[in-house]
Amino acid sequence: MEKPLKNMNPIDVLGKIIAISHSNLETAARINSILNIIAQDMLFDEVLVYTLDSDKLLTCRFMNARSRLFHLLNQYRSRIGEGVVGSVAQKRMPQYYTYKDVPPRFGCLFYPDLDGFIKKLRAFSFLPLSDDSYLYGVLFVGSAGRERLTDAEKVLLSIFTREIGGILRSHQLIVSSKRRISELATLSELGRVLSSNSEPRTILGNISFIIAKALNAGFATIRLGHAFLKLDSQRFTCGEIDAAAEKDIARLEEEVKRSGKAVASKEFMGEHTQEAVAAFYTAPIASKDRFLGTLTVGGPRSVAGLVAEENGRYLVETIASYISSGIENSLLNMKLKNLVDELGKAQQRLLEQETFRSLGEMTANIAHEIKNPLVIIGGFTKRLAKKARLDHTENRYVEIILKEVDRLESILDEILNYVKENHMLLRECNINDFMDELLYLFASDIAWERIEISREFDQDLPPVPCDDQQMKQVFINILVNAYDAMHGVGKVSVRTEQKRVGDYPFVAISVTDTGEGIDPKIIDNVFNPFFTTKERGTGLGLAISNKIVMNHGGHIEVNNVTGKGAQFIVYLPQKNRIIQEEIL
Repeated sequence: MEKPLKNMNPIDVLGKIIAISHSNLETAARINSILNIIAQDMLFDEVLVYTLDSDKLLTCRFMNARSRLFHLLNQYRSRIGEGVVGSVAQKRMPQYYTYKDVPPRFGCLFYPDLDGFIKKLRAFSFLPLSDDSYLYGVLFVGSAGRERLTDAEKVLLSIFTREIGGILRSHQLIVSSKRRISELATLSELGRVLSSNSEPRTILGNISFIIAKALNAGFATIRLGHAFLKLDSQRFTCGEIDAAAEKDIARLEEEVKRSGKAVASKEFMGEHTQEAVAAFYTAPIASKDRFLGTLTVGGPRSVAGLVAEENGRYLVETIASYISSGIENSLLNMKLKNLVDELGKAQQRLLEQETFRSLGEMTANIAHEIKNPLVIIGGFTKRLAKKARLDHTENRYVEIILKEVDRLESILDEILNYVKENHMLLRECNINDFMDELLYLFASDIAWERIEISREFDQDLPPVPCDDQQMKQVFINILVNAYDAMHGVGKVSVRTEQKRVGDYPFVAISVTDTGEGIDPKIIDNVFNPFFTTKERGTGLGLAISNKIVMNHGGHIEVNNVTGKGAQFIVYLPQKNRIIQEEIL
């Protein structure tokens, strides 16, 4: 039986270790100090501690000051159940060996480059660092001058393992608490950003910065799934992404989009090395069953711990969930803003309609008051012309009076037509057929023989609810204006297509001419009543057209190139627009 060490007092050694264990030193300093005491007082040449990492691998992390084995062993990591260290960790039972027990390859502890050094050690002991619930690592002690340990020394070492295990446990709790506090602070900061009234691009840019800082990542990038926020860019990144890594990241994003699950990658290789130099973790940003985008964090090899660590992955996925809520809120805010704008416009239209109705009634009364004596003037002038013998000059005067009376009556008819309320008879209308028939009428007119008519119709147009008689008046006015702008010579191009304006689907009918265009100074006035650039125009044609289109829930857009022509685009809703709409 091996005799106990003569100069070692177990009580003194235990007291020193307990004192260090409860000191305010950093974790590494406390453990290394304890290992130095064990090595010095119990005459061990090597005292090392393996810790169990978050990826369930054992790594040699702590040593006594004179260790020569540490810098060789900490290059290797052991799995649970693999070799001596892994077996002790798995069974949580100590194992004691002498040099006589050591085969040429001693499990996974010793490797070929250690053979020469191991021969100098005569006793080896492996003790688990654990309590009743958790395993924290393995303690290894080795001596070149001793062949075995006494039972008392084994008991003493087991006590030391409890102290070291307690230190590691406290360290884990502190790290976990700090991480949790950091996570809560990050989530709180994210909540503050997401609840702000900033623009979506600003919010997403701030989020990527917060994530990169919180995770100490080389970069954090958010990629939106589609352009539902109508932003200039669909990617928001904090940090720099290696050009060689972009394809790998794009592959992960597509995989996450297909599967709807988070994906980790540690396989990215550098351009000049075969060693993994970066790690990425991509999580989906989703709301209910709708895919909104992806969140990817990554960076150098140190970030690989995030990929392997469950808490790190959980934080990324939690942040992705926060982002989805923020995007949903942005969508709701945009929808609410659109609804408020729509309500404001509707209210403005109601006020304008009420004002217009009052003015219309007054205008109609005035028009009737003017028209009645005008009819009398015209009638009596015709009678006088028939009964009286007038010379050539007097006949010319009569003709002028009758012509001007007719013109005034025409103007009054247009005014009455503009101010009166026309009830629409809506029916499903095939716009392509409607425009084709209308253009046929113009093409058949001899006055249009020097005008080329071009058609470009979308054959997949849905039917549009409209009053075809009123709509015919709209396009007659537009086409007649195009004819006048080209002075009867040129080209008219008519195009139909589907377009979205905001969240609403429209059928767009554009009429483009090759005339002189509209003076930019007056283009904003073309729909104003009585505004005209024609010598004998009333200025009501486009005003009536605009009113009809607005009554259909649409609008008219004017695009103009001075000297090259003008384009009028009539937007008609594909279905009756209502202000209340299901919010996404």
